[in-house]
Amino acid sequence: MNSFSEIQKNILSGKTSCRQIVLDFLKRIEEKKNLNAFLEVFKDSALAKADEIDAKIKSSSPLGKLGGVVIALKDNICYKDHKLSASSKILQGFTSLYSSTVVERLLKEDAIIIGRTNCDEFAMGSSNENSACGNVLNPHDASRVPGGSSGGSAA
Repeated sequence: MNSFSEIQKNILSGKTSCRQIVLDFLKRIEEKKNLNAFLEVFKDSALAKADEIDAKIKSSSPLGKLGGVVIALKDNICYKDHKLSASSKILQGFTSLYSSTVVERLLKEDAIIIGRTNCDEFAMGSSNENSACGNVLNPHDASRVPGGSSGGSAA
């Protein structure tokens, strides 16, 4: 795994693109879907944001500080026009009407949001064993919890 500064250097030099990085993450998410870490993957919007950033780079437009970094949101952080459930059946089908401040700031700095991750219901727990969406498995040892209420993000 490369550091973010290495990834950003490779993007700016043309060795890779934001689109390719997102495609690589999408592949890894699919390969590890048995972990139940992601509740939803924002494939279309992530690829659209990647293409937007790649176009900025090609046109020598200023790039945000997080240009090319791929982020997953815990399922209790609002992202406008995207689903949000806080890993609870109570909010199943809810679509956020606005983006939280953190999401607005991430997008302003050209971060790419790839999906929402499983958590303890309403983020009230400590092991990610209390999600209405099922447990998240620890990628290193399925007999152990991934940790915290943010198990999807941890995994």
